[in-house]
Order: sequence, then C-alpha cells, then structure tokens
Amino acid sequence: MSSTPEELIRKYLDHTCTPEERTIVESWYNSTAASAEDPGHPDYAELDNNIWKELRKASQPPRRLNWLVITSAAACLAICLFFYHSNEQRNNQKPVSISRIMPGTNQAELLLSDGTVIPLSNAKAGLMTAKNGAMVAQLGGGKLTFNGTNALSSGPEVSYNTLRTPRGGQYQIELPDGTRAWLNAESSLKFPNIFGAAERTVEIVGEVYFEVAANKHKPFKVISQGQMVEVLGTHFNVSSYPNETLTKTTLMEGSVKVVTENNVVLIKPGEQTLFNIESHQITVQKTDLEEAIAWKQGYFQFTNEDIKSIMRKLSRWYNIDVNYSKNFVDQRFTGSVSRFDEAAKVLRMLEYTGSIHFKIEGRRVTVMP
Repeated sequence: MSSTPEELIRKYLDHTCTPEERTIVESWYNSTAASAEDPGHPDYAELDNNIWKELRKASQPPRRLNWLVITSAAACLAICLFFYHSNEQRNNQKPVSISRIMPGTNQAELLLSDGTVIPLSNAKAGLMTAKNGAMVAQLGGGKLTFNGTNALSSGPEVSYNTLRTPRGGQYQIELPDGTRAWLNAESSLKFPNIFGAAERTVEIVGEVYFEVAANKHKPFKVISQGQMVEVLGTHFNVSSYPNETLTKTTLMEGSVKVVTENNVVLIKPGEQTLFNIESHQITVQKTDLEEAIAWKQGYFQFTNEDIKSIMRKLSRWYNIDVNYSKNFVDQRFTGSVSRFDEAAKVLRMLEYTGSIHFKIEGRRVTVMP
C-alpha cells in the first residue's frame, strides 16, 4: 500500500491502485465532503488558496485537466475538500449548481422479433422468456444471455432482435455464438435468433465493444453507418453515433478488416480507423487503447479533446441537455474521471482550469467561458 496520501491519490487518478487503496481514497472523499461545513476543522480556505494558485499555473495554454498538479498542491484530504469548498472562495465566481444529476446505470430493453419488449436492469439472475425460438436469461449486474433456435421458423426468413440502451444506460449481452458485447449509452445492437451457416452479422448504432467468439469458418460482421467490420475472432470497439462526424473502429487484439464503399482497410492491434461520414474517407492511426475503451472500464478519459466532444459524451451518460452561451469559446482538455461520479463533480473538475464554467438548471447544462 502507498505510504503517503499524495502517492495514493496519484495512483487512484492513474487507475493503478488496488481495490483496497481505492476504497481508502473514496472513504476519505466521502468523509471530507460530509464535514466540509464543520467549523472545528482546519482552515481549508487557506489550503484552497494554495491549491488554486497551482491550478492557475496549470490552466495556461494549452488548457489541460492535470490531476497531478492537484495532487502535488496539497495532501489528499485538502484535495477532496477542495471539490466541495473552493468554488465559494475564488474570485467571487458563481459555483456550479448543486442539482444532483446521477450517473448512468445498467439499464436497457430487449425488443424481440415478435414485437415483445423486455425491460432490463440490475435485477437478479433468472430466465426471462423462452418463447418465439429464443431463450433469454438475465445474469444480474447488467448482463444478458440470449440463445435462439430456428425451431419456430416457418421459412428461410431470419428473425431479428434488438438490444438498446437509453441515454444514461449501459448493458452487456452474450450472443447465440458465445460472442460478448458491451453497449455504451444510447446504443443498439440488432442480431438474429441464430446465426447463418456462412457468416455472423449484426448491426449497431452508437458504441459497442465486442469480444468475438473465434470461428475461422464463419466470419463475424458488424454493420454501422457507412462501414462494415469483419473479423474471425478478436476484441475491438466501434463508436458510430449519428451525431458524430467520425465512425471509429479500434482494435485491441487479433486482426480486423474495415470495409467501406470505396476502401478495404486492414488494421493491427493498437490501430484505429476513422471513417468520415460526410466525405466517406477513411484513415488509419495509432491510438491509445486505454482511452478507446475507458467507458467500458468505468471512467472518462480525454486526450486533448474539445469541450463539445466531451459534452456529447456527458450528455449521453448523464442524460442531460447541453447549451452553449453566445460568447462561448471552445477549449481542449486532457484528464480522466470516474463515470460513476455525479455530473456536478465532473463539471467542477473541468472548471478548475479557470477557462470554462457551467450553469445547471434541472437537466440542462449551459457551457460558458
């Protein structure tokens, strides 16, 4: 275990701490938040000022969310309290609203081929349905398994089902061939009751991470807007939201073939294709795999990312509407934060750079300079 608070919080923010260390940090955070108004505690205003001086230094161009600067500014206890206390101290700026916008949860719905809609949540494991050639069981913890047959099929027509998550939802599913898929917020996965003899084809909207069951005789194909991904068995992530300009396909292991109207591209682990929906051009680049699947691991990671892109991610996960003030100026940020924090905490962290501020009214967030 780390010997100093500074070392411990650094490991926490770098996602390298042990479960025990993570528990200690979050316990510090919760206990400090609860006692922030306690007059018997030390002079936190003075600590605030010292930390804020360091953050002002870090906020010079390029704007970055540099959590290591925070950890070197004061001990862990002061940092935790700063999240709650400092907005009232600096430059008479209006603090972020205390409206509580909670993070997303494991929720989705399964639309069967006959039109039946099955709501899904964190409910306990158990068989949910065994009709229309499908056996659906919820495994608990946001996981679903689906096994289908052709027993009730009256002809060659394939029966399709759709798993879809709302804004503020995520879910996992094991498909009939053993392939596992993780759906991010506001995403959908369309798949058949049973895969054909020659290939396994699914369709997605939004963001889905796949761990494809290997089958060298039956390729697995993922269709999204403007492209098709073909694999034999591998791990990869596809992000293809309708309100994004780019469809991103990121490969973790194995090999992937990305097919568009004009191109066929092969990528290796650590590479990512960027397909431009408007120009239909595709490029390949090296990428940060940790950033690409941060959402699946339970946190946001931003690397020199513009605020509008960040806010689109937050709007999908926290189910919020985002507006921009007339004098808004775009900024770029680098940093990471847990997806399971309340929205206000994430926005406060962005505010610490001094270059951007937010106003929360219900579920509407306005971005201001």
